[in-house]
Amino acid sequence: MKGKVLTIPNLLTFLRLVMLIPIFYALVHENRTEAFIWMIVSIVTDNLDGFIARKFNQMSDLGRILDPAVDKICIVSVSTFLALTAAYDFPLWFFLFIGIREVLVLIGGSILVRKTKIVPQSRRLGKLSAFFTGLAILLYIPGWQPFAFILLLVATAFTLISTWDYVQYFRRASLKP
Repeated sequence: MKGKVLTIPNLLTFLRLVMLIPIFYALVHENRTEAFIWMIVSIVTDNLDGFIARKFNQMSDLGRILDPAVDKICIVSVSTFLALTAAYDFPLWFFLFIGIREVLVLIGGSILVRKTKIVPQSRRLGKLSAFFTGLAILLYIPGWQPFAFILLLVATAFTLISTWDYVQYFRRASLKP
């Protein structure tokens, strides 16, 4: 299924991108419950697309690029809104931390694709980093403190560890003939 585009996992990934519309609508109107529910649906859809791709052999190069790209778009866009809106009390330092990290991973992945012509898959630590970051963001929406902040610290640790893992992975992959 390397070149296949219209797969159920890819459609679910695209649907997750579309879900940003009701998420932002709810956030703008400070309807925290509705935003929280839409975020949970988005997280479930994210997990479902990966499960279906593996279970039914619907993995594709497009999915390998699209799924983490949509993850990054969702995480960065929602955290941007939360950080720039006083009502959600989301720490600006974490938004900047995540933004810088995502730009670095994007640059590293682009260099790797250009050099090796191989589309890198998401790494397990990267998925854990995204999971804990998404969970922390989710808990900031209803303002569930101190749990949201604790998860933010866990997400920070996993993000640092996964960034080191990606650096090592990109370095090893770029050295292969």
